[in-house]
This record gives sequence, C-alpha cells and structure tokens, in this order.
Amino acid sequence: MDKILIVEDSMELSDALCRNLQDEGFSVSAASCLAQARKILDSGIDLCLLDLNLPDGDGFTFCRYLSENTAIPIILLTVRDDAQDMVRGLSIGADDYVTKPFRMDVLVSRIRAVLRRVRNRKPQDDNLYCGDVCINKKASKVYKKDCPVELTPNEYQLLLLLLEHKNQTITREQILEKLWDMDGNYVNDNTLTTLVKRLRQKVEDHPQMPKMLLTVRGFGYKAVDYEG
Repeated sequence: MDKILIVEDSMELSDALCRNLQDEGFSVSAASCLAQARKILDSGIDLCLLDLNLPDGDGFTFCRYLSENTAIPIILLTVRDDAQDMVRGLSIGADDYVTKPFRMDVLVSRIRAVLRRVRNRKPQDDNLYCGDVCINKKASKVYKKDCPVELTPNEYQLLLLLLEHKNQTITREQILEKLWDMDGNYVNDNTLTTLVKRLRQKVEDHPQMPKMLLTVRGFGYKAVDYEG
C-alpha cells in the first residue's frame, strides 16, 4: 500500500484529502507544517503532496530539500497559478504541480501517474532522520532543519553510529571500538566525552539540555526522536 504524506495547513482540505485518498486505497499521514512533516519522513513515505504556503516555511525550500536528499516524489498543491511558480517548482524537483481548486479524481489520477513513473527508478533512501536532523549517507552530509551542518569526521561517524541504532543505547566501549581519529589513533574515553559535547553544540537546540543525543548514565549514549 503506497503511503502519502500530505503537508497542508488547511485542516478542512487536509481532512478531505485524507478521507478520499484512504478510500482510494492509500495509506495517509498528514502534517500541518514543515516541522511535523520532517518527523514523518523516516516512516516510509512513497509520495508527498506539498502546499507552498505553510506557517513555518516556504514549500519551495522543502521541495528542493526532498528532491536533493530523498527519493520521495513530490506533487505541489497550491493556489498559485503563475507560470513562473510552476516552472520554479518543476525545476527544483517537483514531479507535478496541481493548482487549487482541483477535482479529486484528477488528483488521484495524477498521483497514480507519478507513482508509476518513479516506481522503476526509485533508488534506496540513503537518509537517516532523528528529530529535525538528517544524515544523507550517500553524500556524507548532515542537515538540521534543512540547513547543512559542518561536522568533523569523528563527529560525523559518531552521529552516524547513533542514528543507525536510533532508540538503542550504544555503550561507551562500543563507540570507542568504532571511532578512530584522522591519524588512526584510538579515541579514548575523555576524547569521547568532548566529542559528544561538541556534537551536541552543533545539532541540539539547547546543548546543555539535549533532547536528541541522550546520555544513558553508567552505560553510554542513544539518539531519540523528540517533539519540538
């Protein structure tokens, strides 16, 4: 069953889309803002219906992010019927552009057409998500709220290890076995503590009160999703 993410701040339209698409046999998740949408991305989305006017950001920016960092096809839903907006949306990676108001049967047909078009060429999603942080493994890049985060090699390897085992405690010993500095030297326990502190400063909103990279006292660390 194909899973569709609806990113639409109009609750009336979002509810109508959910009902109709479920009746058509789709699994549906809905988000009223980009922050909610980011948290749903790692749940196996097959297509995103994306409004351009959202309360916490520009749909074009999110469209570009999805196009560059995921294999999720995108259909833009918007009241904007200007040809320049349509060209812009398609040029940054949208697969289709539907203006409001629209007929539901037409939208469903276009959804099925996009899914057919991408099914045979859809690559594996190389991304890992946690909170508002994303790792693009293929490009070895990290993003927070769609903005790039510059990490050292060891910071990246630590974050990658924790996100690959999200919600699982990784002991300090396990981490130390995996991490080596750039000269091939073994990372010691004190260095790991400093490394975690630096990483939190780059990916946490409040490094002194971390919500994503948590210390499990007496054992090690774990990465967890969080609200807000």
